[in-house]
Amino acid sequence: MTGEGEEDMKWRQRKGYKLIVHFRSLGWCVVPTFLSIRLHRLHFFKKEQMKVIEPVELFQKLCSSGAMQKGRLLGLDVGQRYVGLAVSDVTNRIASPGSVLIRKKTNIDIMAKVFQKLVSQHSLVGFIVGYPFCLRGQSSVEAVQVRLFMEDLRSTGRLNGLTYTYWDENYTSKCVEALLEPLDLNPVKSKTIKDKFAAVGILQGYLDNMNRKLKSRNLARE
Repeated sequence: MTGEGEEDMKWRQRKGYKLIVHFRSLGWCVVPTFLSIRLHRLHFFKKEQMKVIEPVELFQKLCSSGAMQKGRLLGLDVGQRYVGLAVSDVTNRIASPGSVLIRKKTNIDIMAKVFQKLVSQHSLVGFIVGYPFCLRGQSSVEAVQVRLFMEDLRSTGRLNGLTYTYWDENYTSKCVEALLEPLDLNPVKSKTIKDKFAAVGILQGYLDNMNRKLKSRNLARE
């Protein structure tokens, strides 16, 4: 390389450029280093936005990925003021009560951060969201509230890469209320327990249904 060529190379290095050889007839191509690194990161690390999928699809995805012993699921009972949580065990067969979050339009980003922490702590791969399906095919006020909450949560961008599905929650809260009534708890404590165990009922119902289908499918193959 000539002295002029060496000086040109040093100038490009000082400016943050690097030479990339393309095995084409075009020869050498100069690309900014910082641009190359950013494109590399976008290609390999950008996660798909959180999205809703069908119940069976979520469980099939969990099984096919070989994550049955690793990934867990979070159940959500979404109310107007509170969100009850439940988490599955590592085998995704048993649901256990979690915490209760206060729901406000102004604190959705804070709630998203809490969900982020739960995802990390419990290796969560998906959410099972209780939904009041109407037999007549019409959306109730409660159903609209659930969808709005999940849309607000998704729009924060903090839970990208995760999937969620809706599961029938009809009569779940009523069943929990019937179980708690004989205990004569104070209203505040009763409400907290009801939200937690409503989430357990939602998640457990999903797990039972999906595991039955998985067992039937395995038996059919034998």
